[in-house]
Amino acid sequence: MKRLLSLFFIVFFLSLHAQNRRVIEPSADYVKHLNAAKAHNIELIKNKKQLDKLTAQGKLVKVKQRGYGYRIDNLTHSHAYLVPKGRTTLNEIAREFVKQTGQNFFVVTSMTRTEADQNRLRNVNSNASSNDSSHSFGSAIDISYVRFNNVKGPNQKLEQNLEDILKQFEKAGKIYFVKERKMKCFHIIFRK
Repeated sequence: MKRLLSLFFIVFFLSLHAQNRRVIEPSADYVKHLNAAKAHNIELIKNKKQLDKLTAQGKLVKVKQRGYGYRIDNLTHSHAYLVPKGRTTLNEIAREFVKQTGQNFFVVTSMTRTEADQNRLRNVNSNASSNDSSHSFGSAIDISYVRFNNVKGPNQKLEQNLEDILKQFEKAGKIYFVKERKMKCFHIIFRK
């Protein structure tokens, strides 16, 4: 009887949670960004096995942990792979950042996520989309705007320099980007 009663309460609370869960229609910008991510002709990356297959085929390329003008954070919910054009554009952004700011570097906090990674991330980050993520197509990264030179904390000058560079790249048709306030990062989608 206790097990039946426990099961009833679990089902009851899950149904309450499902009823209270809001379904949010994707914004026009979200759709535009997702379509840009999909334009690289990479199917939704569901798991590590598929990620490894895409890498073996050369459709995704490894991104070095340390590059000129950037460092990759310890990635717990993503992998250091991108579409080739994404890696090239990341390196261009980083070179421009060093050119404008001197020997500084920014920190990349997220890269390619499998669908499984995205689901795990939702458990710890309410900002993680319940729709398909551009990260799951190998063509998006997040760059922290509160971590430069591995120092955590605001640096308004470097933040503004980086944002200005991203605006230049967006105007040139190379990226789309969004400044995420909650996660304190620039979410960048590489365009084809």
